[in-house]
Amino acid sequence: MTRFLLLWFALAASPALAASPQELLEPEQAFRFSARALDGNAVEVRFAIADGYYLYRERFKFAAGNARLGKPEFPAGVRKKDQFFGDTETYRKEVRIRLPVEAGAGDPLKLVVTSQGCADIGVCYVPMESTAMLRLASLPLEAPPARVSLSASDVDVAAMFRGSTWLVLASFLGFGLLLAFTPCMLPMIPILSGIIAGEGSSVNKKRAFALSSFYVLGMAVAYALAGVAAAYSGSLIAASLQNAWVLTGFALVFVLLALSMFGLYQLQLPGFLRHPLSAAHHRLRGGKLASVAGMGVLSAIIVSPCVAAPLAGALLYISQTRDVALGGSALFAMALGMGIPLLAIGVSGGALLPRAGRWMNVVNKFFGVLLLAVAAWIVSPLFLDGKGDTKFVRVDNAAELDARLVAPGKLVMLDFYADWCVSCKEMEAFTFSDARVKAKFDRMLLLQVDVTANTAEHKALLQRFALFGPPGIIFFDAQGRELRGLRVIGYQNAERFLKTLELAEPS
Repeated sequence: MTRFLLLWFALAASPALAASPQELLEPEQAFRFSARALDGNAVEVRFAIADGYYLYRERFKFAAGNARLGKPEFPAGVRKKDQFFGDTETYRKEVRIRLPVEAGAGDPLKLVVTSQGCADIGVCYVPMESTAMLRLASLPLEAPPARVSLSASDVDVAAMFRGSTWLVLASFLGFGLLLAFTPCMLPMIPILSGIIAGEGSSVNKKRAFALSSFYVLGMAVAYALAGVAAAYSGSLIAASLQNAWVLTGFALVFVLLALSMFGLYQLQLPGFLRHPLSAAHHRLRGGKLASVAGMGVLSAIIVSPCVAAPLAGALLYISQTRDVALGGSALFAMALGMGIPLLAIGVSGGALLPRAGRWMNVVNKFFGVLLLAVAAWIVSPLFLDGKGDTKFVRVDNAAELDARLVAPGKLVMLDFYADWCVSCKEMEAFTFSDARVKAKFDRMLLLQVDVTANTAEHKALLQRFALFGPPGIIFFDAQGRELRGLRVIGYQNAERFLKTLELAEPS
């Protein structure tokens, strides 16, 4: 350590080799660290290396106080005659290192990685220490490989990213197509149909397809950006938007759209924007397409499903690896899959709408009624109590949870719930109310975290279990240890949930 400090100061003081603060990156920027769990037996350490910088293979060190680490598996590097170490092996651009791990069941892994690198201008950094908290995926050995299914766990879905990029994107496109037929997506149909109906008698298949495409693209961009932001922040953006004032404001937007459908006013851009666009190209109507894309963004934020396994798996992957490109692309592909039925409905709607006459007024009013129904749906969580009659024990912070998990003596189910979570209400209404499910609940300790208020303690509990929002259900054995691979992310019907409970019960 002393030797390298002296070298660094000597080089920094040299007029020929010195770099100004603007030229030399901070070590965390020059060597961007990330780590992820590959499976129950290994982790992957990754460094994204800036141009003009390199890392030494021989300077890597790995430590984990609560686990035994195997021999690191390094990729081939580039040999270099180094002025400090002589003949060495170095990495540029990127390095991924597989590290075997033997950890106790249910224990989080605290991984400490020491690395050292230099800049081409001749400055050598002191050793850098990077830390990551990881959750190893200890799925049963006989578990089938992950496949495109909404019943897969978040860990299953995150593991899919180890495949080829095109396979990952195709899988998430399939996930999106499945999500398109969930109840939470239904309000998007009258929104898009109302937009097309608002075009009047001039709409045709080509125009309807253009409107539908921009609506879906806006939705897809919103999903990708919001997903990446959620992975970095550790919480869903939707959670912070679900208070009474925001929901009421969103509902008013759709009421205004409905009034436009009823003919009370003409919905259009302000004159200072509309006239230049019209003068530039009357037939392009780019301003209209941009506003439709904006409506797609708005719809994705307020009318999207609660957390499902595909979304949670992608967020888990991004949060562990900081691989924004692949994670964001997967979310974009998933949103496109969700939009495929909307494209079909939009084009067919444009083809089926009457071309002129009073029938168009009837159609407009019909979609106006549907938009009012969307507004009512948005504010419905403020008036409905979805908690049913399931007897949960409430826990509000980590201390209360830990106290309940001290040798509970029976199977424990921890449910993350929120009043604004539609899928949570569906679980209460259709799954937890099933007589067969209730019979199994009688032999369990049922805990629930109500994250409606989204407090700092709620966020801490979500982050503790690598969850990004409700619904999320976690199981613990009679000794209070989490049962890996049995998480429920998103809605499950009674039949599917019963199979999950059977797997959780001790044999």
